[in-house]
Amino acid sequence: MSDTIGKNIVKCRKLNGISQRYLADKIGISSQGLLKIEKGIVSPRAATLKKVAETLCITPNQLFGLEEIEEDNSSILQRLRREHKE
Repeated sequence: MSDTIGKNIVKCRKLNGISQRYLADKIGISSQGLLKIEKGIVSPRAATLKKVAETLCITPNQLFGLEEIEEDNSSILQRLRREHKE
């Protein structure tokens, strides 16, 4: 399960042009911690998963691989992209 979550985090980050460092800062963990989650080395806590889903504007079902992650042009993702580029 951790492997699926990690792959979905990477997929969503890349679809939206968000770096590991940016996401890690937004969810309050180290870049190294996020890397371990993305590689499936560690299982994130529920609170961390909630922050990831909220920050990436995806549902828990998408994070767990129960629904497909598709690029979304919502204003929230556009704001994240602008913040990321600054």
